Amino acid sequence: MFDHDVLLTGVASLDHAHRRVITDAADLSKNDEVFFITQGKALIREDAVLSNRLDATQTFTVGDSIYLAAALSKRSRDFQFTIHERLEVIAVDGAKLRSAVMKSGFLVAEIIRNSVTRVFDITQRENATFEDRFFKHYRRVAMNSLYGAGDCIYRIGEEAKGLYFISEGDVYLTTARGAKFAELRETDFFGETSLLSSGRHGKNVYARTDCSVMLLDAATVRQEVERESPLVQLVLLNMLNVLELMNQLRFSHLNATNFTSSR
Repeated sequence: MFDHDVLLTGVASLDHAHRRVITDAADLSKNDEVFFITQGKALIREDAVLSNRLDATQTFTVGDSIYLAAALSKRSRDFQFTIHERLEVIAVDGAKLRSAVMKSGFLVAEIIRNSVTRVFDITQRENATFEDRFFKHYRRVAMNSLYGAGDCIYRIGEEAKGLYFISEGDVYLTTARGAKFAELRETDFFGETSLLSSGRHGKNVYARTDCSVMLLDAATVRQEVERESPLVQLVLLNMLNVLELMNQLRFSHLNATNFTSSR
C-alpha cells in the first residue's frame, strides 16, 4: 500500500505547494488551488454536492482533499464549506497539478481522467486510443479471460488481483445483497480502487453479456503508480477516494443493501 503521509511530505516540498492555515472557509474557493488536509475538519452539506434532498453534512478531514476533481476538470468552485476549528492544509497550484497529471504515464493518467468523469457523472464514450495503448503495452503480460452472461468476475471480500479491462461486452456491479447500481462496457476498466486502497473488493462484478476481460496483475499496476511523482500518486489516491465518496452519496438509498466502499 502507499504511505499517504510520505506522499504529503514529498508534495509539501514542491515550489508550487505551500502549507497554510485556513480560518475563513471562503478562502477555499478563491483561487485555482487544491487543498490536502493535514489537520482539522471542513464541513459541507451533502445537498450542495448532489440534489438528493439529504439533510446531512459531509466531513472532510485529515487525508482528504478539497476541490481536487474541480481543479482537474477546471470546473467552478462554489461549494459552501464550514470550518469550526483550525484547518491546516497543503495548497497546490491547480495549473501545476494539471500539468503534472498530463505528463504522467498513460495508465495512471487514464485512471485519474476516468475517475473525474465518473465523479461528475459524465457519459463516457468508448476510448479506442486508450484501448490501443493498453494492448500495445500489456498484451504480453495481461491475462485474458472469457465470461458468459451472468458469470461472476469477483465477489465482495476477495483479494484484489489487478486492474480489469473490458475488451468486449458489458459488466455490472452489485452490493452485498445484490442491488445493481452500475454498468460498465467495452474499453472501461474496474478493480483499480480496491487494488490501490484496501486490497479487498467492496463490490460484486458480473458479466451482463458474454464478455472478454483482460487482467493486468496487481504488481504491474502498482509499479506503474510507483514510477510517478509523489504529487501524481497523491492525486491518484485522493481522486479514487473522491469517487468513492460520490458513489456513496449517489447510492445512499442502497444503504440497506450493504453498499461498501471499494470497487
